[in-house]
Amino acid sequence: MSSAAPRTAEPDHLWSVDEHLDDILATVRPLDPIELNLLDAQGCVLVEDITVPVSLPPFDNSSMDGYAVRVADIAGASEEYPASLEVVGDVAAGAADPVHVGPGQAARIMTGAPLPPGAETVVPVEWT
Repeated sequence: MSSAAPRTAEPDHLWSVDEHLDDILATVRPLDPIELNLLDAQGCVLVEDITVPVSLPPFDNSSMDGYAVRVADIAGASEEYPASLEVVGDVAAGAADPVHVGPGQAARIMTGAPLPPGAETVVPVEWT
């Protein structure tokens, strides 16, 4: 990082974006890392990425009750022009054998349930 002092304005000189950026970067300094309990860290800035050794949840799941669908089947849908899909089954959290969602189909899905094969997104039940 540059230790140059910020430039003073010259009466007839218009600064370029690069000159402004260089001026700003010459004055900022990296933060020193500190360790805090999570509950004490609200409003703080991270100095490095947080990573975990495993993906959580370990599968794609629904964060809401709704209908698991294919994006292509609902593209362009609106209140005025709703998509009409065949509901082929229900998927609950902990379900061992989820249904397959094919073209023109949807599956009712509960919060926490695995996204069934063929489905790409969930339409919230409130939107139906």
